Amino acid sequence: MIPAEATWIRFPRFVGDAVMHFPILDALREVAGTPLVVWGPRLTVGLLEGTGLADALLPDTGKPGPLEMARLLKLHRAARSVHFPKSLRPALASFLARVPERLGVSESLAGPFNTHTAPFWKGEGTCLERYWRVLRLRWPELREPVFRAYRSPFRADLPPRPYLCLMPGASNSAKTWPAERFAALAGLAADQGLLPVVLGGPAERELGARVAGSLGLNRCGDTLQEAAAWMAGAVGAIGNDSGLGHLAAACGAPTLVLAGPMEPELFRPFGPRVDLMAEPGLPCAPCGRKTCNVPGHPCLMNITPEAAWARFAALLSRPGSSSPR
Repeated sequence: MIPAEATWIRFPRFVGDAVMHFPILDALREVAGTPLVVWGPRLTVGLLEGTGLADALLPDTGKPGPLEMARLLKLHRAARSVHFPKSLRPALASFLARVPERLGVSESLAGPFNTHTAPFWKGEGTCLERYWRVLRLRWPELREPVFRAYRSPFRADLPPRPYLCLMPGASNSAKTWPAERFAALAGLAADQGLLPVVLGGPAERELGARVAGSLGLNRCGDTLQEAAAWMAGAVGAIGNDSGLGHLAAACGAPTLVLAGPMEPELFRPFGPRVDLMAEPGLPCAPCGRKTCNVPGHPCLMNITPEAAWARFAALLSRPGSSSPR
């Protein structure tokens, strides 16, 4: 049942961006004064199933165009649209549907169709801080983002021994630390009595098998909610700059992200125990490229398994973190 006169939040297609909407939903619950409807791609909207973070969920069927999206908003008399994906479609759709309040970033020519808008790429701070700036145009009194650990309703059959989550996948080759280095990291974890558990999507099952080897468990192919259940019980998580890194941080796990070519502070996951590892002093980084054109791919290849493990161990030694057993 989709409530009328609700606040509609358009979820993005990338997992990391969707996870950064968790504190936004939390804040909107306090200030919106209406029910919350989350709509968007089925993969990311599915993260909210069974969590109670929204009053209604509406996964897309295919990829709707602005006119189809506008018809939905008009049919349910949306009171407000919050749309942070850097896309014209939701902004244009809410304008065509005459939604009274339209909050979003101004990229992709969306700015003129919003009632409250600010640039994303020319903004300052982390992704979440840039989204928050738009929300404060409507609610100047909005408090700072509050971390609340994401808890998946999925109940995983977790092992009795301590384990470490490894996430070797990424959306492009420039973000990907080699599988053999993740496998070496799995060996270092096993030496400390930790069971390596490899997480990833269905397309990464072979990659997961290479990393897990005979020492660990290959859970690549699990749903996002299944992966989150494993993350919540882990000693910690280490991975590339990917959606799973954001999800691990959202679960409260001590999370080390190998930043590679991306700007570390902009894409920092939101969580209490997060560290980003980037090779310092490189003139080519951060470049944001999907493929590396620098010989040797130094931003990631200069990071050794031993250095990554030492950085992770330092993260665990911080107050409030677990330590290897």
